[in-house]
Amino acid sequence: MRSTTNASGPAVRLALAVGSVTALLAGCGEAPARSFAAVPVNRPVTLVPVSSSPPATPAPSPAAGVPATPGDFAGCRDGDCEARVRAGDTIPIDPGLGVDEISVVGLRGDAARIAFTGTSTVVDGANTSISRSCYNDRCRVRGALTISTSRPGRIGDVGLRLTRVEGDSALLVLQPAAGE
Repeated sequence: MRSTTNASGPAVRLALAVGSVTALLAGCGEAPARSFAAVPVNRPVTLVPVSSSPPATPAPSPAAGVPATPGDFAGCRDGDCEARVRAGDTIPIDPGLGVDEISVVGLRGDAARIAFTGTSTVVDGANTSISRSCYNDRCRVRGALTISTSRPGRIGDVGLRLTRVEGDSALLVLQPAAGE
């Protein structure tokens, strides 16, 4: 007949747990880890002075003619400008160009995801999606596309080109699209 002994109490449970861990580690051929009791409490600490000198490479200055602050996009209304943009920025465009506004949805690597509203279904870029809804012969178009430094895009009569992405901002060039 098999007999069972029940051990109780915190000390017994701790001893069983430590013994089990030690047996497992010994079975794997590794030395058991040091317990926290063996770690010295008062080790010397070495402080390293923090330098207050400016970084060796200065931050690039904004290009001439480019809005220095995001949100200053009044010069882009005619669809011909350079703008420093960040995710969340919206650029109003003259509706006569087939697009009412362009919004930067996000920046990743050397690419930007652009959303737009307008009337033109002439859209070119990567990962393009558009939807069109009409009421009483008045149609509205919503869509999105991805452009990159190596792949420009187009919405209506506005060409889009991404010249560079730097951190959380990018330089976006809008120009009249070549007629087809």
